[in-house]
Amino acid sequence: MKKALPFILLGAAALLFCFGVGALALNFWGPRTTAVDTSKWVTPDSLVETKKIKPQIALGVLAQTTNTNSVDDALAAGDFEGALAQVAYGADFSDAERVGTLLLLGNRYAAAKQTPKAVWMYQYAVFLATASPLPSDLSRVQTLLEAAQGLRTLGMEPNARAALDQAYLITEYSFSLPRDTRADLYDQISRIYRAFNVTKLADEARSKAAETAMLTNEDAVNVSRRPFRITVTSPGENPDLKDKVDARVRAARELYDALNLNPPKDESEMPDELIRALGDALYNEDGVRGDFYTSAYDSAADASTQLGVLRDKLRWLALKYRVARLGFGISIVPEWEQSADQIRQDLNDAYADYFAITEQQASGLEKADEASRSTEDVLRSELVAGRWGLYPQLDEKDLRARLDDVAQQLRDDQVPTLRLDSFLRGNENVYLLVPDELYGIGERALPR
Repeated sequence: MKKALPFILLGAAALLFCFGVGALALNFWGPRTTAVDTSKWVTPDSLVETKKIKPQIALGVLAQTTNTNSVDDALAAGDFEGALAQVAYGADFSDAERVGTLLLLGNRYAAAKQTPKAVWMYQYAVFLATASPLPSDLSRVQTLLEAAQGLRTLGMEPNARAALDQAYLITEYSFSLPRDTRADLYDQISRIYRAFNVTKLADEARSKAAETAMLTNEDAVNVSRRPFRITVTSPGENPDLKDKVDARVRAARELYDALNLNPPKDESEMPDELIRALGDALYNEDGVRGDFYTSAYDSAADASTQLGVLRDKLRWLALKYRVARLGFGISIVPEWEQSADQIRQDLNDAYADYFAITEQQASGLEKADEASRSTEDVLRSELVAGRWGLYPQLDEKDLRARLDDVAQQLRDDQVPTLRLDSFLRGNENVYLLVPDELYGIGERALPR
């Protein structure tokens, strides 16, 4: 027995080693349960890892590279954080541009095994596809289907199913989807439900696809309507401001070129003089802009001109806030970093003024039904700005109540459109688009 003991202990050790290797393999390659908590909303800017931003790409915006070109450059260079920063801080980024970038980032982050970020990119896309007034119903469904598949791949089955269910609701009840398009979407939804092993709804959607394809009439009724938007009057040119903008663009271009021609290996090789020159140019431009906006707004003759000033101011404050949050990957204006909270407050206040005027214009339209729909468009835009973190002091509870009032007016007027409803899941408001007959019943409106 004593002679056998060493062999027994050796065998036990080998067995434990095998168990350990198996556990490690399962941890790395086996199926996982997700630890991504999406029950509490986080704003996109809070996910940006500024130290990972490539300033030689991101700084193009300060040298007058367009939003879309900046994002394309960032994605091409593998600068996911720079692309995310552009989407998070860009005040004049359209929701359509945001959605496209978010879906791309979701795919890129997923491939890079950055699961939490990938999940949130898809969740942001789902929110915009539901809450924003801008996408067409076709764009909403396409976004939701892509996000659903991305979330499922990441192990977020409940989130994926919620996005797929919303896509099904819009496809079934939309007033603007052409017959053939609706039939094709039903077919896509059926295949995805089957991949989710939801055979009942898969069969149901496949049946609806066949029935819709056989119809001889076209029942889309409001294809041509566009969300409410005021034509704004841009503020007049100010020679002093133009000089300051030109100086900033030159400074940004010099720094941008220097970083690309001679990429620094570490922080000690950064061109400090060029960075200070850009910081000084931005600081000087901000001083002129402050006086310019005050003067231009006070002398504005009408709402269109006021909104033109505010729109320009919002773009600047959002850019200023990005600089203050190191959203270009480097410290450019240290003074702004110390007053980031105040800049955020200024941005909030500018949004409050902008939406107050826009709401007034929308509610003042002659036709009651169009006034209600236009007011709803504005309120939904406010919701997006609030959730995005650009309008941080938005009272979402109050906004939700006002949306309920507008929805009731639209129902009373029998305006053919889906209503933005919401329900509480935990402590978080979840938004969804539903027809009148499903409005107000919350989560029970989802397909089962």
